[in-house]
Amino acid sequence: MAGRNLARLGGVCGLLFVLLMVPAYVVGYPDAPTPTSSAEDVVSYFGASPGNFVLANGVLAVFSTFFFLWFLGALHGLLGRAEGEEGGFFSSAALAGGTLFITLSCAGYAAEVLYPAAVLRFENFTPDGEPAFTALALSAWLYHFCQVGASVMITATSLVALGTGVVPRWMALVGLVVAVLTLLHFLLPLLGAVAGLLWIALISVLMLIGSRGASAPRRLAR
Repeated sequence: MAGRNLARLGGVCGLLFVLLMVPAYVVGYPDAPTPTSSAEDVVSYFGASPGNFVLANGVLAVFSTFFFLWFLGALHGLLGRAEGEEGGFFSSAALAGGTLFITLSCAGYAAEVLYPAAVLRFENFTPDGEPAFTALALSAWLYHFCQVGASVMITATSLVALGTGVVPRWMALVGLVVAVLTLLHFLLPLLGAVAGLLWIALISVLMLIGSRGASAPRRLAR
């Protein structure tokens, strides 16, 4: 019963994470400017109001990170119970992947809001395209690397699901596809990021409502 309640708590936190991330995707993503974009194009990426950009990609990201960590802890516990006493490898891999994902995501948020945050904070800051170019390039690559962690987390969850039924089989198969898309984030940045976000939403719903597998999973076969 305690494990089921913790899984539901994790589901609520996962959904809150996704909801708080939506404004950031509405504002934009750092790969949007093309290699031939001018300085004016790059600066305009941050919008007419730097405060709105900092709110969507900075302030709300602080709260989304808080909820993701609770989601990750609940997911790790769910997978660990499914693996049993002799397991732990895949649940540990999911925990490591999720930790890498959120750590580098936070670094990416900070890099992406660097330029508009400087505009807001310092009266003597001179708007220039060069810092904006650097901030977007750095944040883009941080997001590429963070999706490696997401891919590991999703793959580990799917493999446990296939062996134990902790979540429905269809979700495990969807997860394997999403894992590939997130790993290819450097080629398909928006698709990979949105796919990973939708996976978190789906797995959170399953954790929240409970399923046959989540309430009484089979032990992972040796």
